[in-house]
Amino acid sequence: MDPLSTVVDEVALEGLDGITIPTLWIRLGTVQPKFPLKLDEFTKEFIWKSLVNNRDLRFYELPQERPDVFGENDSGIGLETQLSCSDDYKDIYSLHVIPENKDGIQGSCNFFKERKDITKQIRSMFFGYGRKLVIVASQAVRFRALIGAENDPDLKMSNDSYCVLERVGRARWQGELQSNLHNGIFSSDARKLHYLRKPLVKHDLISLQPFSLRLKSGQQQHTLLLLLKRFHLNRRTKYDKMMEYVSDFLQQFPGQFTTVDAFKQHLVSHVQIYLLLNVDSL
Repeated sequence: MDPLSTVVDEVALEGLDGITIPTLWIRLGTVQPKFPLKLDEFTKEFIWKSLVNNRDLRFYELPQERPDVFGENDSGIGLETQLSCSDDYKDIYSLHVIPENKDGIQGSCNFFKERKDITKQIRSMFFGYGRKLVIVASQAVRFRALIGAENDPDLKMSNDSYCVLERVGRARWQGELQSNLHNGIFSSDARKLHYLRKPLVKHDLISLQPFSLRLKSGQQQHTLLLLLKRFHLNRRTKYDKMMEYVSDFLQQFPGQFTTVDAFKQHLVSHVQIYLLLNVDSL
């Protein structure tokens, strides 16, 4: 994908809520594969001009500024398939499902009726809108970014299911936890969420992976990690890695057998593995 196509893709993945300019720079700084251009002032000016001249994009002024997203750190999910303290989960994109309308617009948008279309003003001159300015891709571009080039662009789904897909797409490689969807965002039970995600699985738009996270209370919570097919990775859980390490270690011994004390002694000399397996619990 060329640099400008990557930019439009990042705008599209942010959904109907749109993306602020500061958040766009954050997204481009963390995109995978790595964005090929250095994000200096000259590049940002080049990107801005391309956005202004792209007829698949619209510009809106929000009634209030939107906070920036945080740069994503994949160490919690991509390396361990485990996340700590989901109690702290916060989302700047609150759920507001857009009902059926004559323009065929689908998605979730907090200020869909309140925001002001300033596309004409933006294309003639850029004013200092700051974090009130959001860029929104057309319905067709947003849908294509979510379903991929190989799927039918005329595919139909309910507005609620579309919003689940939109939410998963916005998470990119990081993925979206099902527990976050039905506990904090959609405020529905697991059965309803299963119904909403069913057409997404049926049409092979998302992948589901087992996932575990540790809450502040110290308890383990087991849930599912949802990703767009284009962002799917086979991620091993912490426990998969634990079992693989133990199996490899036992291969050194006759009959693949050793005592727990001998295994503990081995782990003490390997600090990282010691912490991973939590020897005290053995």
